[in-house]
Amino acid sequence: MGDSLRFPTRTRRRWSIRLALIFSDILMLGIATTAATVIRWGQLRHVQVLHELGPTFTFIDLSLLIAVIAITALWVESLYDLDRVFWGTREYKRVARALSLAVVVFIVATFALKLPGLSRAWTLMAWSLGILFVCIGRATVRIAVVSARRRGRLLTPTLVAGFNQEAVDIVRALRANRSSGLVPVGCLASEHADYPLHDYCSDLGLPCLGEADNVGDILERNQIDTVLISSTAYDHDVLARLIDSLRDRNVDIQMSSGLLDVITSRVQIREVSGIPLISLRGVAFSPGRRFVKRVFDLLVGGFIVLIGLPVWLLIALAIKLDSRGSVFYRQMRVGREGRVFGMYKFRSMCDGADARLADLAEQNEATGPLFKMRNDPRVTRVGGFLRKFSLDEFPQLLNVLQGEMSLVGPRPLPTQQTVDMTEMQSRRHEVLPGMTGLWQVSGRSTLTFDEMVRLDLLYIENWSVGFDIALLARTVPAVLLPEGAY
Repeated sequence: MGDSLRFPTRTRRRWSIRLALIFSDILMLGIATTAATVIRWGQLRHVQVLHELGPTFTFIDLSLLIAVIAITALWVESLYDLDRVFWGTREYKRVARALSLAVVVFIVATFALKLPGLSRAWTLMAWSLGILFVCIGRATVRIAVVSARRRGRLLTPTLVAGFNQEAVDIVRALRANRSSGLVPVGCLASEHADYPLHDYCSDLGLPCLGEADNVGDILERNQIDTVLISSTAYDHDVLARLIDSLRDRNVDIQMSSGLLDVITSRVQIREVSGIPLISLRGVAFSPGRRFVKRVFDLLVGGFIVLIGLPVWLLIALAIKLDSRGSVFYRQMRVGREGRVFGMYKFRSMCDGADARLADLAEQNEATGPLFKMRNDPRVTRVGGFLRKFSLDEFPQLLNVLQGEMSLVGPRPLPTQQTVDMTEMQSRRHEVLPGMTGLWQVSGRSTLTFDEMVRLDLLYIENWSVGFDIALLARTVPAVLLPEGAY
C-alpha cells in the first residue's frame, strides 16, 4: 500500500465524486432528450412547440427544463448523497423513481405553460431513455471510481474500532478488495468482557491507536475520515458511548452487523415496539428456481459462444503458434454433490505441465489445498496474456451447456485439492460450480483459501437469479482490471 496511496481531504473526495455524478446525469439527460427529439421528429434544431399566447418553445428549451427538474428530483431522492449511492440495483431503482417523478412534474409544468401541442410520444421516449442513459452514466462513474481506488486514489483513511476476530475479517476483506475505498490505518482496542486480551492489530500489521474512551483525541491526532465499528467487539454501554462521542465529529460512522455471511439484499431493519430489529429473508433452492437458473445459463452461455467464435479461433491459432501441445486443456474437477467432471480451458501452460507440479510445490503462494504461483515457469507467453484477462476460462462455456457447470457459482477445485476439506468447506459442492463467482470479484488470487470458502458459502446462502446477474456485471470490470489474476 504505502507510498502509492493518496488520502485527499474528506470534503474534496466527496465533492469530486458528487460533481462527477452531477456532470454524468446532466450529460446523459441531454443525450436522452436529444435522441428522443431525433427519433420523434427526424431533426433537432428546428423542432418547435407553438405557444398559443406567447413565444415559441423548441424541444431544446424543454430539454433544459427537464434537466433542471430531473437533477432536482435526483437530489431529493438522495442520489448525490455518497452514503446512499453505488448500492447496485437499488440505486438504479431510485433513479427510475426520481425520473418518473420528474416527468410528472414536467407534465404539470407544460400545462401551466399552456403547451397543448406537446408530443406525448416524445415525453415517453425522453423518460425511458433518460432512465437508461442515466443508469449507464452512473455505472460508468462507478467503474471510474473503483479504478481510481485500485490505483491508490480517492481512498478513505479508516479507523477500525474493534479488537476481535470480526475486526480481523473486516480488515482482511477491505485489504483484499480496495474498490470500497476504505483503507484501514489503525484500530481501537476492544473492551468486551467476553474476549481475552489479544493484540489482533499487530497480527495484521496495524497500529493500535488507543481505546474507545479516547477516540476524540485519536481523531484529532490522525487523518481519519471514517470509523468502522466491529459491533461484536464491545459491550453495549461502551458501544453507546463510542457512537455518542462520534456524533458531532466530521467523520463517517459505519458499523458492522455481525452478519458477515449474509448478503445485504436479505437484510431489512424494522422497528418493533421501538426496538430496531434485523429481519432476514429466507432463501431456498427450489426446483423452480434451479430451472430458471438453468434456462438463464443456456440462453446467455449459448449467446456468448456464438458471438465469441471468431475470438476463439484467434486464440486457438495463437496457442498453436506459441508452443507445442493441444489447444484445449481438460482437468478433472469436483462439481455438484462431489461428482467429478472434465473442465475445459484454453491451454496456458507448456505441454506436460502437470508432471512438473511436484517440483514447484515448495514455491506455492496460496493457502490451504490451492496451488498458486505468481511467476509460474510453466506458463507460456500466450498463456500469460490469456490468464491476465481470464480468456483461458472461456471453453468452460461448453461445460455450462452440458450442465456440468453454471455461469455463476463456486469455482470447481481439482480432485486432489478436495481430499482434506472439512464438512463445512464441502458445502460449496451443494450447487453447480461456476465460471465466475463472488470471490472472483472480491480479490481473486489475493484471497486465502478460507476467505474463498467463506465467500462461496455466502453465495450459496444468498443465491438468487438477480444475484447471479449482479455478479456477472461485476465480473466485467474485475477482468478488465486484473490486479488479482495469476
